[in-house]
Order: sequence, then C-alpha cells, then structure tokens
Amino acid sequence: MQAARSRFVSRAFITLVGAVAAAAGIAVTVFLLMRTPSSDTGFGPLLAVIAVVAILLGLGGQGIWNGIGLIRIQRMHPEALVFLARREPSLAPDLPMYLHRRDLTVDVADKWVPAVITDRGMAAWSAGPNPRELFVMPWSELGSVEVVDFTSVEGHARFGIAVDVQPFPSPLIVRVGYAMFGLQAAFDRAGTIAVAEAARAKRPVAVTP
Repeated sequence: MQAARSRFVSRAFITLVGAVAAAAGIAVTVFLLMRTPSSDTGFGPLLAVIAVVAILLGLGGQGIWNGIGLIRIQRMHPEALVFLARREPSLAPDLPMYLHRRDLTVDVADKWVPAVITDRGMAAWSAGPNPRELFVMPWSELGSVEVVDFTSVEGHARFGIAVDVQPFPSPLIVRVGYAMFGLQAAFDRAGTIAVAEAARAKRPVAVTP
C-alpha cells in the first residue's frame, strides 16, 4: 500500500509541475501580448487565461478537497489504512439497504470518498480540513476481501475490491485510489492488490470471515 501511494504521489507531483509550467508559459505569453504597443488584443487573452484557470480549479477542486482530507485523517489515525474508495452503484445494490437498516442518510454515491480501515472495520469519511466518520462497517459484518475484475456500466474493463457484507448476497465492489496535488485516480492492479492485502491484515485475529 505504501509503495502504491508513493508511486501515485510521484506521478501527481510530476503532473502538477507540468501544469504549473504550462500555466506559467500561458501567463508570460499573455503578458507579452498585452504589453505590445501595436497589439489590439484587448482583454480577450486575459479573459481566456482566467477561464482556463477557473476550469482547471474546478476540475481539480474535489481532488484537492479529498487530498486534504486524506492527510488530516492519516494524522488523526496514524495506525489506520487510509485511501480513497469509489463504489460501483450498479454492482452494489444492497448498500442503500444497509445504510437504511442502520438509519443512515449519508451520501456515498458514485464518487471518491476517503476510506479508513482499522481493527474496528471499514469506515467511510468526509473530506476536507475537518473530516468526520460517516459510518463504519464492523469486521463482524464483513466476510472476504478480494480483488476482482469487472465491467462498468459504461462497458469499461476495470478492477477493484469486492467485500462481502452480511447479510446481503451481493458483495460491495469498490475501486481504490488516492488523491494528491488536485489529482485523484484509481490505483493500478498492483496497488489494488496491495490495498486488499493491507485491509485483510487489519482484521482482528479473533474475527474470521
């Protein structure tokens, strides 16, 4: 898990450096154009740059929010396994029933949310600078934790982690990943396997699937 996270952070940092370099190049070009006496560009280039920056911030906003949450949660629980999880709604029809049975109204739709695994079980958290636990599935309700290949509703071949949740017959299937520097994405196969192995290692010995 640590290796997968390190690879992700390294790639995210390279992406960030590239984005900053590109933005700097655009800013310098616009600055030179607007200082050219014969230029009749008006505010068009400046507005274009502002629009591009706004779009980039909008696209990376959730990644930044989740990244901050992951850092804060890891500091709060250094012993925990912390990552992002994104459930596949069409492949996990029983989750809304599970939440309803526990009188929970949290939003864990098809989006990345911080996931925290400890000896208590598997929990979903909110993101941002003040994260909080939304709900936890205790180990006593969880069965096997396995890596699976599946096809998304869009027809894309993907891999994730399937977790048996009692008493439902359909496993909870999620993709796992990380967020840093505004970038969030799923781990590769090796990273997904590492998360599954680390999750199984958090199960208390007294609790067997």
